[in-house]
Amino acid sequence: MTIAFFDFDGTITRGDSFALFLKFLLGKKFYLKVLNNLHILILYKLGAINNHDAKQSVLYSCISGMSEDVLLQKCQSFLHLLESYCKDSALEKMEWHKEQGHEVVLVSASFEEYLRPLCNKWDIKLIATTMEVKDGIITGKLGKPNCYGKEKERRIKEIYNLAQYESIYVYGDTRGDKEMLELASKNQAFFRIFN
Repeated sequence: MTIAFFDFDGTITRGDSFALFLKFLLGKKFYLKVLNNLHILILYKLGAINNHDAKQSVLYSCISGMSEDVLLQKCQSFLHLLESYCKDSALEKMEWHKEQGHEVVLVSASFEEYLRPLCNKWDIKLIATTMEVKDGIITGKLGKPNCYGKEKERRIKEIYNLAQYESIYVYGDTRGDKEMLELASKNQAFFRIFN
């Protein structure tokens, strides 16, 4: 058996999908929210706060208090824009794996809520960060640890018995994919390339 794990942002897409989603969700308010969170983004870039805390802070500022039903409707509406943000080269490689009968899994630090419609359309599996929901309302906290770095590796191993796969392909593009890339079979870890 063969399995292929793909990172999403920057590997499949042309940029950051969370920013694209927030812009879609908030409209003109997006720019005000960016200003309100500028100190968080700067601290993250400087390495003063980690990926998890930065993401949760922005999530809380932008989405907390929203109805889960409303959010999921917005996520479905976002599908076309999100798909148009994907690189042809990545989609071709993913399609090649599917044609070979390989299992394909998207493993992303981005949110399951807006990635799920896309993965359902592509008929692939998904491991991603989730939003916490209480009584049908988005709390602004992460539902599980941010699916980044070692958490990607942990979540993959929690779901898949990798010993049963003869061949493991992994595609990534940042430091957050390092541990996942190390799971690949010999010569099947691809960093910012698809061949």
